[in-house]
Amino acid sequence: MLGLCLALWSTAALAAPLTAEDAVRLALENHLDIKKAVNGRLQAAEALRSVKGAKGLTIDASNTAYLKTPGQSDTNNSTDLTFSIPLYSGGKNEANIAIAQTDVDSAALALAKTRQDVRLSALVAYYDAQQAFKAVQVDQESVDNYSRHLDNVKAQYAVGNLPKSDVLRSEVELADAQQALLKAENAYAVAMNKLRDVIRWGSDEAFELAPDFAYVPFADSQAACVAYAKDNRPDLKQYDLAIKAAEQNVALAKAGKRPTVSLTAGVGWQNRLLPRQVDDELQVGVMTNWNLYDSQATAGKINKAQLAVEAARLDREAHADSIVLAVKEYYLGLREAQKRLATSETAIRLAEEDYFIAETKYRVGAGVLLDVLDAQLALSTARNNYISAQHDYATCMAELKHAMGKE
Repeated sequence: MLGLCLALWSTAALAAPLTAEDAVRLALENHLDIKKAVNGRLQAAEALRSVKGAKGLTIDASNTAYLKTPGQSDTNNSTDLTFSIPLYSGGKNEANIAIAQTDVDSAALALAKTRQDVRLSALVAYYDAQQAFKAVQVDQESVDNYSRHLDNVKAQYAVGNLPKSDVLRSEVELADAQQALLKAENAYAVAMNKLRDVIRWGSDEAFELAPDFAYVPFADSQAACVAYAKDNRPDLKQYDLAIKAAEQNVALAKAGKRPTVSLTAGVGWQNRLLPRQVDDELQVGVMTNWNLYDSQATAGKINKAQLAVEAARLDREAHADSIVLAVKEYYLGLREAQKRLATSETAIRLAEEDYFIAETKYRVGAGVLLDVLDAQLALSTARNNYISAQHDYATCMAELKHAMGKE
């Protein structure tokens, strides 16, 4: 019973038209870029764990076995066991940990940015496929209109009401419309293949798209969009972390001018597998290392690290400028598409009425062929303009939210 219910549910789910939200969900679940970003975050976490281990206890064991030589009655071996704990690293360990932590944070932001990129790719691919599907419908309507018109022209030509040129011109227009339909169908197939690739649709089974366009008003001002982007773009936060990491590299370079101190303890024994407390001596000491002079090598590293901080700040400023420019561009595109929606919708109603009048007049012998052809072209243009406005509004909405750093 459970298996039957699951099978019926799966069939129903596949039969339902694919929505934009479905496309985004599939892309987020299956896209390889997201999986690679997750892997990168895990690598950063392991690197941080490794760096933190430098502040803890280390135990080194070594054994040397000497081969038996002529005159020796037995083989010799030497074993040493050393314990070490760093007491002071001049800030080197702390700087390395801070840098590794910024890498972890940056990897998390990279994952968030990748998810936003994949979401945008899925939406754009979906809207492109949706537009291509609607373009096929418009071109199919044109072919149907030209076919009906040609039948009418042939009927009137048969009774001598129209000249042969009207039949020939109508046949040419129908052939051109059929050519446009073939191109539209191919463009739709290409768009669907791209959508399949983005959402990683593994099945050969075809699926339909939800055809309806849902108008969602966008009330935020341009200034509000820019401010939101500056506060929330994950890649901009990555640049902030890059500045922080560059500053930690300065601290790391400066650590080369300071001493390092570590607590060490060791024990060694000869010609035995295990130590004997009776005659094995444990040695405990403090090891200090300080590079007093290195021919300005450390000074050069410090200067280079300081210049890298300034470069990171300049990169951050340049990227922030590009984000502001992108937000403004998509905001203006959204407002333009919003205005085109209203005007193109009105144009469709007027073009439908004009085509009806021209076709009716021509059918009763009161019109001319050119008026019918012009009216049909105007109707197709109006419908395509409306589809284009829908596509551009939805796409600009997705691109604007992506530029703002919104989910």
